[in-house]
Amino acid sequence: MIPKEPSLYEWRGEGRRVSHIVVDTDDQKARFYDGDVEVGWATVATGVSRHPTPTGSFTVMEKVENKRSNLYGRYYGSGGKLIQSNVKVGRDPLPDGARFVGAKMPYFMRLTYDGIGLHAGPIPRPGRPASHGCIRMPAEVAPLLFAKVDQGTAVTIVGRGPSYGNYAKRQRQLAAERAASERREQAARAQSAPEPSPPQPAPTPAPTPRVTDTTEPPAPTPLAPAQQQPAQPTVPDDAPATATDTPQTIARDEPAPATVQDVRQPLGSSALRLPEAGMVQRLSPEPSTPTPEANEG
Repeated sequence: MIPKEPSLYEWRGEGRRVSHIVVDTDDQKARFYDGDVEVGWATVATGVSRHPTPTGSFTVMEKVENKRSNLYGRYYGSGGKLIQSNVKVGRDPLPDGARFVGAKMPYFMRLTYDGIGLHAGPIPRPGRPASHGCIRMPAEVAPLLFAKVDQGTAVTIVGRGPSYGNYAKRQRQLAAERAASERREQAARAQSAPEPSPPQPAPTPAPTPRVTDTTEPPAPTPLAPAQQQPAQPTVPDDAPATATDTPQTIARDEPAPATVQDVRQPLGSSALRLPEAGMVQRLSPEPSTPTPEANEG
């Protein structure tokens, strides 16, 4: 008769939350509590002597459902052919044309910043260490625990291994110090920054000049004196014609005709009047016989 293989876990956490986890590296067991009530346990595989699992007080810092290691894994060649297993980055050189694939670490719950955490993984020899420092759990219990654990859940590791002391408390202190330092830096930057000048009123835009068409026809070119015409008298259209209207006199360059003047002198005058300029002298003959008209005086 084949003996029944012992179970690697027991789960009674339906409807409960896990508030505390205790891992013992000596008996390779992890126990899960809701307050003071144990709701399950599981066989685990902690770190081997070359990569021991640290002891101390921790909290769940991060939860990643589908995680791969960025330190341990395998090298694959072209076509997906396995070249080397159990590879450590930095220790094993990457062959030409090969690629690194990290080891699967599903349902990862981080405990330290140097890579220690709980996750599903193989347990080749139950009751004996087998990991590189993490705490491997059976694949059946890991998703159950992952669903019941919150970020900040307390984890205590006891047994053999290097002590990290109260790692969770130190991380809280460091986080508080970082936050305070950031606040001081922000305050210092705020004090050193120049005071903002009061806002200046926006300049009033200059009114857009109204564009008008100022184009005027060019002034007529004045005529030369020889081309100017004499001014004509203005006569209203409704003015009646008069007997005194005379034709307009056209100016000519010819001299006016001389005026004929009778220059006959009375008889017995001793002085002879010379003709004026422009006058033609016409001599009348002396009558030979006096006429009655001539003696009337």
